[in-house]
Amino acid sequence: MVVQPDPANSDSQSTVVDVDRSSSVVNPSADLESASASVSPIPHPVIDTEGDDQNNLSIKIRKRDYGFLPIPKNRRHDPHKKVDEEFGFTWKMNLVFAFAATVSVMNLYYIQPMLVAIASDFSVSHSRISSIPTLVQGGYGTGIIFISPLGDLVRRRQLVLLLILLTTILSIGLALAPSVAVLEGISFIVGMLTVTPQICIPWTADLAPANKRATAMSITLSGLIFGLVLGRVLGGILSRFGSWRDTYWLAVGLQGCMTVILYFTLPDTPDKKIGLSYFGVLWSMAKFFTMYPTLVQACLVSFFSSAVFAGFWTSLTFVLNNSPYHYNSFEIGLFGLLGLIGAILAPQWGRLVDRTHPYLGQISGISINMISMVVALVGADKNISAVCIAIVGYDMGQQLAQVSSSYRIAGLDPKARARLNGCSLLAVFAGQTSGTAILTHIYNTHGWKPTGGTAVAFIGAALVVLFIRGPHEIGWIGWHGGGQILKKEKMTDLSPEAITEKLRVKKKETEKEKGGGQQV
Repeated sequence: MVVQPDPANSDSQSTVVDVDRSSSVVNPSADLESASASVSPIPHPVIDTEGDDQNNLSIKIRKRDYGFLPIPKNRRHDPHKKVDEEFGFTWKMNLVFAFAATVSVMNLYYIQPMLVAIASDFSVSHSRISSIPTLVQGGYGTGIIFISPLGDLVRRRQLVLLLILLTTILSIGLALAPSVAVLEGISFIVGMLTVTPQICIPWTADLAPANKRATAMSITLSGLIFGLVLGRVLGGILSRFGSWRDTYWLAVGLQGCMTVILYFTLPDTPDKKIGLSYFGVLWSMAKFFTMYPTLVQACLVSFFSSAVFAGFWTSLTFVLNNSPYHYNSFEIGLFGLLGLIGAILAPQWGRLVDRTHPYLGQISGISINMISMVVALVGADKNISAVCIAIVGYDMGQQLAQVSSSYRIAGLDPKARARLNGCSLLAVFAGQTSGTAILTHIYNTHGWKPTGGTAVAFIGAALVVLFIRGPHEIGWIGWHGGGQILKKEKMTDLSPEAITEKLRVKKKETEKEKGGGQQV
């Protein structure tokens, strides 16, 4: 552990810096990937302008959200205290983050099983109504780029409450939509505002203790997966046995309850004081791809694995609808419940990542994906057991790989976690969009076997990306530092500059050894 003075306190208290050896670079300007430090957020003074004397610059506690809504007393931040000591990070708070992710992300998936019912209600063609899921996902991608980075710029309590409140109000509009055009417009905006999970995941990384960070992040991430599955299932059930509008009324109720819960539980942690404008924040996301090899590696792996995940589920719908199964849409939708197994196991994967190097989780997860896709390639069009094994296996592998990638990325720069998470999600979004288009086209043109073969090739590409750059590599390609992944390494009592120098010396020694071996 690196102990540094805490500027928020004038006494001898200190800030603990946990050094994550998941990746590394040799730039001493916080671009260190092997010396990436997880720093407990340092509280910053808040000037209270609510008093009568506007010239009074004494440090006071912020008491209101948005200038008028009182913050519960136990959720207010005292600038004289460190955030981790003031609020801590309990299982209760972790579950609240997970529940918020579940309720929020369901907005993206209600629509998928309801398309036929909506088309019938408005008397429009299936091709016209199919534009709505595209608009929802397009809005979501827009939100990832332009809204989720705000998690590094503003106070997150106010941001999350505002996002949930707006999607609650807009869900009323969806339930009352008089036409397809209105439904399309509101759906895009709802998708754009449904980025609460992408605020909560890096927020979890900031608040959780370093030795439990992966476990905490996996719990929040499992909430997102639950939402993905439950949104489809509830949308299918309510539209089949009631009205599709009932689904959106349910969404209004769930999000309304979530808003109240979040109001009383979210801590008013300070913003990160990164010193950037909004456009500077967006530009910094682009620069990250030139600064962090670990980020690029994780994004490429996520692109290929997400492409298969989305394309496999879309193609599987056609496989199960045709011979020898002939399942209807409701029966096909129930297969989504198998995905809950992966969500339930996600916290166990987090504990594994907390105890080992996250590179092991990435390799293991993608390897499980490969085995699952081979099973699907061989038997998905012949035996339902092969379908079930592939669904459960791929979902488990995907969760393990995703938790590991999120953990590695979160350790690159504590003040940029929301932006780094946004970069990763852009890769996931691009992969899902590309995978759906490519694998669906191949299935419609050539059938299941070429589709499954392409999926296996995509997973193979993800494994290649992992194998060409080792867990301790400083640069873009290679295995400098060896392949130790069974036990997490720790460097203690070193300043960031000392860590940088140690890594530089270590790399030079490795290069000399290789050069000497060649001369002999």
